[in-house]
Amino acid sequence: MKMLIVLSAMVAAVACAPTALEELKARRALPALEFEEVRDEFGQYALRYVTAEGTVVSERGHLVPAEKEGDYVLIVEGEVSFISDDGELYVTKFTAGLDGTHVEGNHLPVAPEPIVVEPIAEVAVPQ
Repeated sequence: MKMLIVLSAMVAAVACAPTALEELKARRALPALEFEEVRDEFGQYALRYVTAEGTVVSERGHLVPAEKEGDYVLIVEGEVSFISDDGELYVTKFTAGLDGTHVEGNHLPVAPEPIVVEPIAEVAVPQ
């Protein structure tokens, strides 16, 4: 009988204990621990924030002259890092500007190297 009571108490304690997923959800609902943002009248900006679960986001947008005289393009650069549920640190860096968008990260797939195909020699066709 004692064993049944002890076993029941242990099952009840485990059932009431918060799971790691619930704790993570609760931390993600918290506001940012740090938040900085700077903007100017031209639309340039810099921002950075850190969340309770350890996500760090930093981004910067600055104007550069475009090819057309008198025009400007907003170049965006940034980085996002976070610790995933598997415990790994993932870092993603990105840029967007005149030469398109570029993203790199230690968790992103890498495209295979292109296969170089030698051109076929031209064959003389009798006429």
